[in-house]
Amino acid sequence: MSKTLIHLVSEQTMQNLLPLLALQPERVVQVRSHGSRFELAEKRLEHAARVAGNDSTFKTNELASEFPDFEEVRQALEQLLSVFPDSVVNVTGGTKLMSIGAFLGASEFRDVPLLYCDTDQQQFRSIGSRALPEDMPSFDRISSKLTVPIVMAAHGKSPEAWRYDHASDVEVEFGARAFSIRSREYATFNQLGWSRHLRAFFRNDKGRIPKGRGKLDALTTSNILDAFPEPLPSCAIEFIEAAVEAQFLRTMETGHYSISASSDDRHTRSHVEKIANILDGSWIELFILHVIRNAAFCTDPHWSVEPLKDVRFEEARDFGETDIVFLKWPRGNLHVVSCKTTLDKPLEHIESLHERSRNLGGRYARAMLYVLHVRDDQRDELLRWGQLLDVKILIGNDIFREFGVDPKRYV
Repeated sequence: MSKTLIHLVSEQTMQNLLPLLALQPERVVQVRSHGSRFELAEKRLEHAARVAGNDSTFKTNELASEFPDFEEVRQALEQLLSVFPDSVVNVTGGTKLMSIGAFLGASEFRDVPLLYCDTDQQQFRSIGSRALPEDMPSFDRISSKLTVPIVMAAHGKSPEAWRYDHASDVEVEFGARAFSIRSREYATFNQLGWSRHLRAFFRNDKGRIPKGRGKLDALTTSNILDAFPEPLPSCAIEFIEAAVEAQFLRTMETGHYSISASSDDRHTRSHVEKIANILDGSWIELFILHVIRNAAFCTDPHWSVEPLKDVRFEEARDFGETDIVFLKWPRGNLHVVSCKTTLDKPLEHIESLHERSRNLGGRYARAMLYVLHVRDDQRDELLRWGQLLDVKILIGNDIFREFGVDPKRYV
């Protein structure tokens, strides 16, 4: 491997980060435009490399101009390569003029390999006559090691400031079964007032899970069927039986379903709240996780992403919980997903989701809103708002086309 990597700092992180992780050089020289904007991008890239386990020494070469032309960059590359002749030069980043300048400057040194990181074709390409190092790992091998925390770090989000929930295979499978039932019987569950009755069963007048031990014990031994004023239709019983198989509920006696204990045989408030949320609406998040895990071009999905409430982390301010965050290829950019059974205040939600995706993953992140059901007269308006605000709107079975997953497995 070459001892030095020289690259042009870019706000599109992958084209800088992937070659860096593949080459693992002793030093990285970051050539960047003048100004705080690219100084921040430089520091974030170094942070992401550290999160990924890289231990290279980082050096900065700040150009005089905020918008350098190719001649300024050409001269900078010639100077750097006279000092670090054992370099690989990544010409992918920066502006087009900067890339041209880097190519021209490096071309004066015939023994210097030139690298282009092609995220569309998912390969590292050699530019010019000198081949890349033979022992350089492939694009696929390196990209498979990227994680959501690494990419978030590249956009200023410290991994230690954020938490994620882990969804087990059993929980994700429940999401798939729940979708099959709920999408097929949407009108029945709506007429039943499923969510309204379920929330009244689990929560007090303030909308919270009971805190006291006595009240919590009474809740966890109650029959969930008592939440409903009339016998449940067969599709609702099917949903409850699926929850029993997923160990969210347990069968106490004939016709009696109560809340299951956690793995250590306890009924903690947080455990009960998790089950309440899943039975009410979070099952749809588990369904989306199931779809993502079965899509060939998606990696490292994280569920229920939220910042720690710690005053040390200023980045946590103004952030709530995000349903799902994952990486999507070929570009490896962050995708931020919100999941809804139905949608109130759609324009406000779409605007907020767009802003959150940018905050989490920068300008190349993508926002995605999945809604199980909308009225026919809402659909066109919702899609138009999504197009205007750069939010991908998926409704009902649209999800399968988007991720290339066979819908028959969810019927």
